[in-house]
Amino acid sequence: MSIFIGQLIGFALIVFLLWKYAFPPLNRAVKASQSKIEDQVRESEAAKANLIKAQAAHDQAVADAAVEAEQLKADGASDAQAITEDLHAAAEAERKRIAAHGASQADLQRANLLRDLRGDLGRSAVARADELVRAQLSDPAEQSATVDRLLDELSAMSGSARPDTAVATSADLVGLHGMRASSREAAQAVSREANAVTGGLDAAALTSLGGELASIVALLNSQPVLRKKLAEPSDAADAKKALVTSLLSGKVSEPALAITATASAEKWSTGADFTAALQRQSDLSVLAAAENEGVIDRVEDELFRVGRLLDANPELTRLLSDHNTPGTGRASLLQQVLGDQVGAHTSALLSQTVTTLNGQPADIAVANLAELAAARRSETVAHVISALALTDAQHARLTSVLADIYGRAMSVQTEIDPALLGGLRISVGDDVIEGDVATRLATAAENLPR
Repeated sequence: MSIFIGQLIGFALIVFLLWKYAFPPLNRAVKASQSKIEDQVRESEAAKANLIKAQAAHDQAVADAAVEAEQLKADGASDAQAITEDLHAAAEAERKRIAAHGASQADLQRANLLRDLRGDLGRSAVARADELVRAQLSDPAEQSATVDRLLDELSAMSGSARPDTAVATSADLVGLHGMRASSREAAQAVSREANAVTGGLDAAALTSLGGELASIVALLNSQPVLRKKLAEPSDAADAKKALVTSLLSGKVSEPALAITATASAEKWSTGADFTAALQRQSDLSVLAAAENEGVIDRVEDELFRVGRLLDANPELTRLLSDHNTPGTGRASLLQQVLGDQVGAHTSALLSQTVTTLNGQPADIAVANLAELAAARRSETVAHVISALALTDAQHARLTSVLADIYGRAMSVQTEIDPALLGGLRISVGDDVIEGDVATRLATAAENLPR
């Protein structure tokens, strides 16, 4: 019994100890385990719910993706159809453009080919015509015949009025066209004074007067202040005359003094016009001397020949026109070139002209001088170039025909240029009649299709 009680007490002690010390931690552990299991159950339930939601979302996304895919497929098909149509339309437009461009290029090539063929044919025709013409005109008689045919054409022209081709030829106007109205009137007043004071002078006195006036021009050109004072428009005419008299009296002849004084009393547009009018009067004095001696026609012809010489020698013209070279040096050079091939009057005219060019090139100054000589004879100068020398009959007929056309006496100056082949090239003032064969052939070539 005691054993039983001892065992019972021991059992009770063990139970107490277990309850006191073992059960609480175990109970806590169990509770903790239960709580953990409950949490895991709850988490599992939540995960299950989330899984269900995710599955639903997945299913919905798959459904939406399927719908969107169908929509994209439909849109893609529609876009592809539109792109296909656009590409077809663009391809058709490009095809038409290329076809039209090809047709235009073909037309252009055809036109170019036809133009080239026409040009080649025209050039061949002109070349052949040139050969035939040259072959035919190798005979001087045929060349002379072309001149006669041109004279026939000009004769037909002479039957109609030609007011637009009138050329002023009076010595009172020649050389004054570049001046303003006031200077022209002043120059004409100087000419009237010169005519009045030179009426009784012989050829020698006229030639001397021309030299004196040329010297006065050189003096005025070297003294620009004096030239400006004498040329300026003012009412002090008497004072300017008195100044001229004080400067020149006893140094030049009375006619030269009277002409210069009259010029100083006039109103000039520029000082250059003043000296140009005196230079012109100097030239007219020498031409009057040549006219008194009956050699003015020779002087005119010599001046024309010198003009042609200058045209044919640009370097000589440049040297004679060089204003950096003293005037006497230029005149000396021209005299060395001409030697004794011109007469005294022509030599004097050329010397004083080249010495005082008044800003003009030498060839222009000599050409104006030749025109003034022709005007002194009341004639208009016609410059004629021919392939061969004109016969006396042709020269006379040409002079007569041109006189009929222009309504005034003509002075025909001729030169020979075989390059013209035949016919004539005539220049009267600003009028140019290109009746030569070479020009007509060149015109035919220029008018070919291009």
